[in-house]
This record gives sequence, structure tokens and C-alpha cells, in this order.
Amino acid sequence: MPLGASDQFLWVEEGEPSHGLAATVALDGPIDRTYSFAVPDALRGAIAVGQRVQVPLGRKGRPAIGFCTELSEVAWDGTLRPIAGVVDAQSFVPAKMMELGRWIAHYYCCPLGRTLAAMVPEAVRRQRGFASVRYARLIKPASDVIASTPRLGPKQRRILEELSGRTGDVPVYDLLAASGASPAALRACVQRGWVEVSVRREARPNTTGPAPISEPDFVLNAEQLGAVELIRRLRSSRQFGVALLFGVSGSGKTEVYVHAIRAAVADGGQAILLVPEIALTTQLVNRLAKRFRDVAVIHSGLTGAQRSLTWAEIATGARSVVIGTRSAVFAPCPNLRLIVVDEEQEASYKNLSAPRFGVRDVAIKRAQIEGVPIVLGSATPSLETWVNCQRAAHYQRIDLTRRVRNLPMPRVHVVDTRDLPLTPAGPPILTPLLEQKLADTLARGEQAVLLMNRRGYARAIWCPACKRPLRCPHCQVAMVYHTTGAGGALCHYCHERFPPPAECPDPSCRTRLVAIGAGTQRVEELLAKRFPQARVARVDSDTMRRSDDYQKAVDDFEARRTDIMVGTQMIAKGLDFPFVSLVGVLAAEAGSNDFRAQERLFQLITQVAGRAGRQDLPGEVVVQTAEPDAPALLAAVRHDFVAFAESELAIRKLVRYPPYTRLARIVLADDRPSRIESEAKLLAERIRHTMAEMNALAADVLGPTPCVLERLRGQYRWDVLLRAESATTLVSVLDRLRGDKRLRAKVKSLVIDVDPVSLT
Repeated sequence: MPLGASDQFLWVEEGEPSHGLAATVALDGPIDRTYSFAVPDALRGAIAVGQRVQVPLGRKGRPAIGFCTELSEVAWDGTLRPIAGVVDAQSFVPAKMMELGRWIAHYYCCPLGRTLAAMVPEAVRRQRGFASVRYARLIKPASDVIASTPRLGPKQRRILEELSGRTGDVPVYDLLAASGASPAALRACVQRGWVEVSVRREARPNTTGPAPISEPDFVLNAEQLGAVELIRRLRSSRQFGVALLFGVSGSGKTEVYVHAIRAAVADGGQAILLVPEIALTTQLVNRLAKRFRDVAVIHSGLTGAQRSLTWAEIATGARSVVIGTRSAVFAPCPNLRLIVVDEEQEASYKNLSAPRFGVRDVAIKRAQIEGVPIVLGSATPSLETWVNCQRAAHYQRIDLTRRVRNLPMPRVHVVDTRDLPLTPAGPPILTPLLEQKLADTLARGEQAVLLMNRRGYARAIWCPACKRPLRCPHCQVAMVYHTTGAGGALCHYCHERFPPPAECPDPSCRTRLVAIGAGTQRVEELLAKRFPQARVARVDSDTMRRSDDYQKAVDDFEARRTDIMVGTQMIAKGLDFPFVSLVGVLAAEAGSNDFRAQERLFQLITQVAGRAGRQDLPGEVVVQTAEPDAPALLAAVRHDFVAFAESELAIRKLVRYPPYTRLARIVLADDRPSRIESEAKLLAERIRHTMAEMNALAADVLGPTPCVLERLRGQYRWDVLLRAESATTLVSVLDRLRGDKRLRAKVKSLVIDVDPVSLT
């Protein structure tokens, strides 16, 4: 029978009407509902909201684990099944974080139990790195025991006297050391009912201590000072607000972060600084960590014990500054005063497994719940944030219009590769202009960065007669040719690898295959031939295999042990090297598979171009492209985000795509193409029928259509897009579909992605 909200149910058995304490439990699994259980008298006071408990589930009462989300005194007409036990000794989800978890589960269509489990890492819940510490305390007054026990042993007496002189519980190891007594003497005191010993799980003490602060010789300019003051006023008001720190590359946004965070810490608070993937921001994190005391760094490279102990230090307030990637948005800061999201537009902030949340939006929601300001920083903000600054009252924009010390922006040259003679493998890898600029840069003893956003040696193995590439047998994608490592033809999605055939596999063709389109391996090979004296480092996921590989590459480049760094987007952002005067962008094309393609192209070119000329050396950028008239490219050449945003937003508004609408992408996958198509059509029809019932005129359905990558890892994939004029409309339609159990299909998998960052 229902209890409170419609998605809460009681397990009812025969019995008399009863009254007592009931707990609402969200199970840790793919169960999109909550259940209620009776709290036994023995567990009263031992269960708190946010704590994990074990409960009986189903007719056979199989044990299951879930989070207690609510405790209340209720009356019921049957007999509630009782909670079987407590899993954790404490709650890891305080009230405000429970509110955030409910919002994430609701908005991103994920079961609440699974959402809460994602918010608190497993290592934290298991208290990895903690030790069991025994404590002793007196049950009876020591004076009474000594007076009534004439033959009291001297060691037992010393234990009683030592406990009598202390307040609170005393660690057993400390008690025995101070009294000189043995464990046997303590056991005797316990057996005779004079002393009680309890066991607690405690974090091991941090013996590293605070790192010395490294303060650069740097003075804020007027724009930076104004930004810091505006953020200070926001924080002083103790109210929620969003500030977009919109600054050109090299304008000193990081220094604004540092001063704003220091002010929050000086007021006795804590601050969270979110950064994209840690591998892409190693240099930034290391430099920031040296600017503060009591810094906690959270990222995927931590061991379970490190993550657990760091979490505990944050929760006690011992760490005042938290720097981290996606999971750091859930850091348990009891005195949170400020949140900063660096490079807020980054696609890597999207969580790709359930719950599929966007970190920026979760951070904004947390700031709203906590009543604190949040700063979003970017030289190329997302169009969603840009539009919000224009029409949302709680958003405001802070502009940093010039580089620090008034350094000039790099000069950008665009080379149309369509005008160049083709080689058998396609356009030349290095155009004459870029090759000459590289030679000049090396002759001056300066450094260069080359971006090739494709790894491998060649992007395809091509049949000139059939005009089609060699494809992966499991995915509808071209195999990429690799020469290093294991080599051969490799699928970048399912990792299928095999030696490429010399001839076309079509028996009627048998034309010799050729490798076309360059990747980072081929660029590295060419640079070694053209500039044999240059020290070249390749940075991509093929070379960065260990956690410290990227750090070593960055350190070598910073120490000028490397002359040219060539790599994928791993080198496009978060790096600051004073001797980089040249940046080359190879094969700068947007593609047309996604409505965000132009936006991503502008962001990538602007970010990598910003690596040049950041100190005293003038910077130059050479962009090689077969799409020289692309709007994003033309705007990036002028370093003009405003012009790009106006142009792109006009198109988005015309075709009714974000930020003027909200999307939910439903991806169905199955190994049978006939079934996946029919199920996708049935699902789309159910959604349309539901919207008609709701009279939801401000929403529509696009599709179903095959995905851009129609076959992936042996599964055929179809898309259904739900589009709405507002987030409120989108959520209301999804609520109805979830409540009526209409978001189901007879397929291998069905994924709901609210606010997708890509449609591929």
C-alpha cells in the first residue's frame, strides 16, 4: 500500500494495524522506485538518513542493500518487513547532498539508489585506509572500585587511576602506554565490569603535512582585480549566483580563481575547484596545489585508500581547498563557500555511465542548494552558459578582454589544403608554410606544438577502386592503421585488431589497398625525417599508457628537453609554456555528424592557439584545413567568440536545437537489426501518444533513426530524440513516461541521456 509519495510502497503482510518508525529505502541497483521498511527497536537511533542498510526483498526476502532516504513515524494497516541490519557505521550523505541526489535522479532519469551510490565512492563507503581503534572508558567510578576491592592488582589499579584522570574515551594503546599495564590487566578490568572497551573505524593520520606555498611574482591587473571583487561581493551576500568568467586565452583566469578561493578560505570556508580530465590539466593542478595549504586533489588515479582518507579529511574540514575532476563535485565540504568550474564547456564533464549527469549543471544545482556563488570560467563558453547570461537573472558575465601584461594574441594563418597537390595518401601533412615556420622556430631555439586530433598512422585503409575503407567486423567504422605498439588495423571503439590485407577483401576487386589520412604516428615519423635534430614527443592515448606518462611529457617539454610536442586534443588545453611560439593545427575540419560540430571546432582551435605566445615571445598559429570558410574557423582566426556565438545561435534558434530547446536522447541497442527498428518505432509512438495525452504542445519527438554509428560492438543502434521548449516540459514528459513504465523496449539495452553533449 502507498505511503506518502506514489513511488513509495510498503511490503504488507497479515497483521494488526500498527504504528512506528519507518524507513524509506532506495535500493542500490536498476530499480526505479523506493520501498518502506519498519525500523526495529534495536536499530532505533542507529539508522540515519543517507546510511546504507540491508533489507529483505521480494517474496523470498533475499537480502539487498540500499540507502535510507527518509525516516518518519507512520501508521500502517499491515506488518512492514523490518530492516535486517545496518551496513555502514555512519551516513555519508548529509541532508543537502541527499537533496542534490534526489535532483540528479529526477532530472537525469536514474534510480535514486544508483545515483547515491555514484555520489559516494565505494572506497569511501568501505572506509578503505581506515584502521580499527579500541577505546576504553570507566563504567564504575575508580574510587568506588578501589575502595571495595582490597586485593586489587597494581596494574589494574593503574588502569583505573589513569582512566579516572582522563575525560572521555581513551585509546587503548595510549592507556596501556601511560599506565604501564598489560592487555591482560585490561581484560581483567573488562571482565569484572569496571571498564568497557569499544572499537571504532578511524582514518589513519596524515603524516605528510601541508606543502610549502609557492607564490609567483604576479600582480593582478585592473580587470582581474574587478573580477575578484565582484566574486567577493557575491560570496559576502551568502546567496546563490552564477558568474561566467569570460576571458581570452592567457588573460589570467587562474589567478582570479586563486584569489577568490583564498578569500573564501580566509573566512573559514571551503572551496571546490573543478577541472576537466586530470590528464589534460596536470600542469594546472600541480601549480594550483602549490598556492594553497590543506589542498585535497581528487581524481581517478587515486587508490581506494587515498580516495577514502582524502574524503574523510574534507568531511572534517581538515582540507579547505578541493581540486578535482567529475567526482569532486560531490566532495563532502561542511563549510562550502565557493565553487569554481574551470573550462566549463568541456565535454569531459559529462558522466558517460548512469547517472549521466553534466558536472557543470550539477555544480550549479549544488551551489543553489548550499546558497553559495559559483564561477564558470572559459575563453570559449558553452552556448548554453552564454545564453543564460543574457536571459537568467541569477547569471552575470565578468569579462577579461586582454592577456596579462597586455601581451598580443597570436597571429593566425589559414592554409587551404584543397589548393595543394594531393599525394597518394591524401593532402600533404605539413604544408610549405607550416614547414617553414617550424624550421624558423627551431632555428631560434623556441618550441612548437602540433595538434593532429587523430591517433594512429593513417585514419583509414582504403580501396581506390571500390571507394570504401576497410571496416571493423563489429562496428560500422573504418579501421585505423597503426604502426607502433602491436600495430595493424585497429578499431578505436571495440579494439578489434588484425593485420590488414594487402588487397581489397572483395573477391571481384582485389585492388591493392592504400593507407590514407594522417594520424599522430605518421606526423611524428615525418617530423623525424624533416627535422632530424629536433626532439619530438608524441602525446596521445597510445603513448600515454601509465598515469605518470603525461606528467613526464609535460615536465620534459617545460624543461625544454623536447622541441616539438605533437598530439591529439590532450595537448590543446591546460598547458602554459613560455617558449612556445608556434602552434600548428593539422586537418582542422568540423565534420557534420553533430549539431555541436562547429562549436567544438571553434573551442578546439581557440584553445590550442592559446598555447602560443603566452609569455614574452610573439605567437603564431598555422591552421591547415579543407574547410577554410567554416564559420567557426573564420571566427577563431579573429579570436572573436562573440561573432561566432551570434552566428551559431541564429542557426540553433532556426532549427530549434539547444540552447533554445532541451533534448533527451534515448538510444536503443540490440544484435538483431529487425527487432531494434521495430522497437524503436514502437517506443517513439508511445512517447508521442503520451505527449498527446498530456497536451504537451511544447515538446516533440525526432525519429526514430539509426544512430550515426549505427553498429557498435556488435550491437545495432537507433535514436529517439525527445525535444522540449524548456527543462520543465522535458522533465514533466519524462516523469509521465517513467511513471507509466513506457520507457521500455524489448532490446538488449536502452539508455536515456538528458542534455547529451553529442549525438554520435
